[in-house]
Amino acid sequence: MNSSSLSIFGGVGSHNSHADPDVVLSALSDDDSRRILAACDEQALTAQECADTCDVPLSTVYRKLNTLAEASLLEEGRRIQAATHHPREYSTNFDTLSLSLASGSNVAVEFRQVATDGGSPTGER
Repeated sequence: MNSSSLSIFGGVGSHNSHADPDVVLSALSDDDSRRILAACDEQALTAQECADTCDVPLSTVYRKLNTLAEASLLEEGRRIQAATHHPREYSTNFDTLSLSLASGSNVAVEFRQVATDGGSPTGER
């Protein structure tokens, strides 16, 4: 991101309160999705930056970004720049993702933002 740009995202804890554990697990089972998620954890990236950083075709990156956003693993924002084009960019807004087996074979998903909430869960999904 250059010095004449600003990023705007939804607030911390804006995860979909009904993230489906099956969708989360499916997204995390894909190597490209995990690489994109890791890259977006370091800093907010546009789709093109994800493609360049992860060496994944741009068309594939768009599909993976949609899947990761649907799973509440990425948050979409806008990079406000001096130019008129304001690309979408993606970042994580959690420090820890916990997957646990609940009663029976149910899987529970929990996002945590240690830096802002002292490590308390942002909600079970």
